[in-house]
Amino acid sequence: MNTEELKKEIIEKINLLDESEVLLSLKSLLSMSNENLTSFLKIANENLHAEQFSETEDFSGYIKEWVKNM
Repeated sequence: MNTEELKKEIIEKINLLDESEVLLSLKSLLSMSNENLTSFLKIANENLHAEQFSETEDFSGYIKEWVKNM
């Protein structure tokens, strides 16, 4: 996806927002310097990525049931 398509997609998402708190947060983010914004978004993306891969399903209940039925 090229830069212009990304910009268009982001603008469309912003136009769908109605909550003033979210819009104020976006305004604060966009008022940061590009360097600070890049750093913030990099950290946020890393945290999101870490959360997605740190979640593991608890199989202890299944294992206990399986052992009980043996």
